[in-house]
Amino acid sequence: MPAPKRQVRGEARKRQVLEATLRLLAQKGPRAVTHRAVAEEAGTSLRATTYYFGSRDELLVEALRFYATTALARFDALAATLSLLPKQQTPPGPEDLSVAAGILADTVLSDLTADRVGLMAEYELVLETSRHPALEADYRQWQQSIEKILCVYAKALGSSDPALDARIVLATLRGLEIEALARPSSLPTRSELTTIFERLLQGMTAAERKEGLI
Repeated sequence: MPAPKRQVRGEARKRQVLEATLRLLAQKGPRAVTHRAVAEEAGTSLRATTYYFGSRDELLVEALRFYATTALARFDALAATLSLLPKQQTPPGPEDLSVAAGILADTVLSDLTADRVGLMAEYELVLETSRHPALEADYRQWQQSIEKILCVYAKALGSSDPALDARIVLATLRGLEIEALARPSSLPTRSELTTIFERLLQGMTAAERKEGLI
């Protein structure tokens, strides 16, 4: 049964407000996020904004949840490429590591180009989490979802501690993104990023190969 038109309009307006919140976060930082500023950015009334989000904290929490949904969709697309990685418990060869490194490089470049505004808003929200505990639980859940996807990568590459290696890969990925955001005039190339991830993955699997674990 289709949703009533009023409900559909309400969801569209709510999405409009959240998208405006993310744009403000990216452009001016969290201090710029007020109900009035968001309403102006969204092209809607202040009353509509306060109707859906009673407080600034609620607005930030919902913005984080909204962004997390879109970000996880991108990581789901990343997970779909796992068919390119080895499925058997055999030592990954240089070509396997190169494929995995290339996929991770493409993820960074996609984040930096396809949704740069969203990426900037993401890191503003990450910092805001330290100041607003209400964001912490949602941020942790989001992190765990991403790490679960990366954990599959680590297992496919023969990691002896895939959970830990997933965290290391994610930390590297985010570090590269922050570095690139801080240098908007010099976007890293796919080749540069692939080389970095290849070296990281080689280090992750080297100890296992040395100890005969894979």
